[in-house]
Amino acid sequence: MNNKVGIFWFAANTLVFKTQNACDLQPDRLGFVDSTLQHQIEWEENLIFEHFALALHHTDYYHFPRGRIVFNTKLQTSFIYLDKKLFKKRIVDAIQVNFSLVHTKVKFFTDPHYNCFNSF
Repeated sequence: MNNKVGIFWFAANTLVFKTQNACDLQPDRLGFVDSTLQHQIEWEENLIFEHFALALHHTDYYHFPRGRIVFNTKLQTSFIYLDKKLFKKRIVDAIQVNFSLVHTKVKFFTDPHYNCFNSF
């Protein structure tokens, strides 16, 4: 299994993301492997957007549509939680490629936690 878990945003027409290998993390008692990454810390403290050549200083982590990927070991399926605005083929394809999910079963979920209220 080389599936990845982690977090992402879609900002300035760019998929900004940080991954961890699912096999390096322990599943919880329900069989879910989740990343230890946090959107707020990666955006506001680690300035993840700089790794993607984006000058987005003075923006909050919740300013852009975002999401998280977890892996269910029991179902051998990646669960992609994302803002509903990101349900576009090119964005979904980019997420699957960058998280090594092209040949993996995936399920998509919207979650109010990832809602972005800015225009997209």
